[in-house]
Amino acid sequence: MRILIFGDSIAQGFFDSRGGWAQRLASNLHIKTVNAMKHGEDFYVEVHNIGISGDTIDGLTKRLKSDIERRRLYKEPELVIIAIGTNDAILKDNKAVEDVYEFQEKVERLIDIATDMTDKVLFVGIPPVDESQTDPWLFSSTGKQWKNNRLDLFEDTIKQAAELKDVEFVPVFNRFFETMEKGYELHADGLHPNDAGHELIYKLVKSKLDRMLI
Repeated sequence: MRILIFGDSIAQGFFDSRGGWAQRLASNLHIKTVNAMKHGEDFYVEVHNIGISGDTIDGLTKRLKSDIERRRLYKEPELVIIAIGTNDAILKDNKAVEDVYEFQEKVERLIDIATDMTDKVLFVGIPPVDESQTDPWLFSSTGKQWKNNRLDLFEDTIKQAAELKDVEFVPVFNRFFETMEKGYELHADGLHPNDAGHELIYKLVKSKLDRMLI
């Protein structure tokens, strides 16, 4: 089986010394695959991270089908993981860039594209931010802002679309935020997770994925 991971810079693995939650997942499954091959066991998984920094729901919708087709091999089944929404929830000078109701329609359309390609689809939720650094974002010269109430709303929208379309979903926001509230530092720059933040997302995704691979 090939697992294809789509998303933005967080999926791509920015600012994690081990390459991000997706790379942690790949390392775990590739080691498991090698061990299975050595012992003649029936387990084989390849993980391909196709996250692109700055990607949005619109960008991913345009490339999803062709990116899956380009990575098909010998009609092997694919499992598609999608982690998108952080860049869609952005504000600029306190004005929304993407309407949340339109976002939900776009997520449903993205699910339709994915489920036309494979019956194994998993959506990953959106981590919160450190608003002291993202409202406005310290590293933006164009007024970019991220606020947690909006990120939470967008994750809930993805969850609703996933339930409507009967695909798997991994909630991230609440668990991540609760860990932050306990005093743990989970961000590298207020927006992107650090090593600890990526490790948390990895564990959440792995728990769900393990059940899908049975």
